[in-house]
Amino acid sequence: MGGVNGMVWPRFTKGALMVFRRDFLSWVKYYRSSVLLNFGEPLTNLLALGFGLGAYVTKMSGDPFVDFIGPGLLAVTAMNAVTFDMSFEAYDRLNENGIYLSMITAPLHPAEIVGGEYLWEACRSLLYGLVFLVVLLPLGIVHSWWALLLPLPLLVTGMLFAGPALWVATAAKNHEQLFYYFTLVVTPMFMFSGVFFPLAHLPVVIRDLILLTPLVHVVNLTRALILGQFPPTLWQDILWIVGYTILFMALPGRRLSRRLTD
Repeated sequence: MGGVNGMVWPRFTKGALMVFRRDFLSWVKYYRSSVLLNFGEPLTNLLALGFGLGAYVTKMSGDPFVDFIGPGLLAVTAMNAVTFDMSFEAYDRLNENGIYLSMITAPLHPAEIVGGEYLWEACRSLLYGLVFLVVLLPLGIVHSWWALLLPLPLLVTGMLFAGPALWVATAAKNHEQLFYYFTLVVTPMFMFSGVFFPLAHLPVVIRDLILLTPLVHVVNLTRALILGQFPPTLWQDILWIVGYTILFMALPGRRLSRRLTD
């Protein structure tokens, strides 16, 4: 797909598969530290809050506290695995080591680079999400066979959060500017997207603002599949996820193309 209304849509072509392969081979060299980094914080939160604070907060929306936060932390793991990798790696490939410039002389179209990055981040989201699911299993947090459907939303989640992260990477002028995105966007989503507490008792205005962010809908869908509880509004969460994914996938292509061809 090409440009529509000034947008450069990702291309999932043979060239994109080459970018995917390059990212995978690069990850294999440091996968141990990558896995440790992406699981340290959510696993600590699960153990400290789920079983520590959970000893005092026995129920959350009718479920044991650890059952409530476990699926939410799985969604956070998928988001973080994509967001941190895409933002910092894309920034370095664009500004530090010239990998993207080498790719367009291969030649690859910028839209193929974007497509390859999306494929890789979808794979990362799937990998880290499923490994976290394996952690939840022996803890007795997975209560439904519907959890077998998690690979599909995890793949979509990877592409959903890869778009904004890549856009931020193409806009940042230094590494420090990347942290604005984490501090002002990623961290508030982590804290207020229904991972640790339900949104029902928040003021209506704040709740409505939160519902405009993507992570809360991923958390709702993940929790529904793991616990086997399907609220009547779940279809709205699915529509939000699909809509945000389509919108965000179109964000970085034009800016990346401009940076590589100017």
